[in-house]
Amino acid sequence: MTKNQILWILPLLFALTIQLATPQIFAQYAGSMATLQNVDATYAVSIIPGAAQRDSLYHYYPPQIAVPTGTTVGWFNNDYGQPHTVTSGKPGANDSGSIFNSGLMPATANSFFQYTFNQDGEFVYHCNIHPWRVALVSAASTLFSGGSFDIKLGSGSIWDISNIPRVLIDFSPKTVPLDGSTPLTFNVTISEDGQTNSQVVSHLFNTYGRSLPLELVSSNTNETSVYGPDFSSTGAYHIESDFKKGTSYPISVEIVSMNGQPVDIPIKASFELKTS
Repeated sequence: MTKNQILWILPLLFALTIQLATPQIFAQYAGSMATLQNVDATYAVSIIPGAAQRDSLYHYYPPQIAVPTGTTVGWFNNDYGQPHTVTSGKPGANDSGSIFNSGLMPATANSFFQYTFNQDGEFVYHCNIHPWRVALVSAASTLFSGGSFDIKLGSGSIWDISNIPRVLIDFSPKTVPLDGSTPLTFNVTISEDGQTNSQVVSHLFNTYGRSLPLELVSSNTNETSVYGPDFSSTGAYHIESDFKKGTSYPISVEIVSMNGQPVDIPIKASFELKTS
């Protein structure tokens, strides 16, 4: 299966009947494509129920994401009964569809389209059928290499929260073979620099022989929430919290177990994520 391809899938065992109350609530359901198979994507974007309506709050959700280069994004048509497209460029532009184009994504069966962002840049895209709807993917190749990990950020070296409210970070261990099958348990701890009670979150995440894709989402919330992965055993996890502008967040990552067994030699790294 190629990266730039539509896959026709039987309808999910359960219908997605979400009433969009808040972006925070919906974000947890945007990953409910967990039962789909043959998904190469790391990150899921949903074409939401009712997306075809002009008064719909969203069409694609999330409407703006920032990912490291090499990330494969999958778009899922959850607007049953209504076809859509995922077409690069602005509506009506001469270069519309020149980078990626899903073609028609029918609503007769659940379908998805996926594309791998291998180049830096900002990629506007839209729906050819509903051209008043546009969204954005930003891709960056920023890399921190330290300790036992390569850490790639979709935001660049500084996370500009005002313009990029959510950013995907990829934690890839340098000393562990990523075979796509061996269970790995990561512990990620995020703190807020200069605060007395500085810990934002410390949480365990599981992958199967893969790096850990973890998205930070800045929102006006009093509680930190963790959800994911986007698919049954793969895909991005998400941490939503009141991440602030003009702050530094020390982040540490460690593999604490492999194949259910504690690791003998520490596999860890840390870095500082600055925001603006």
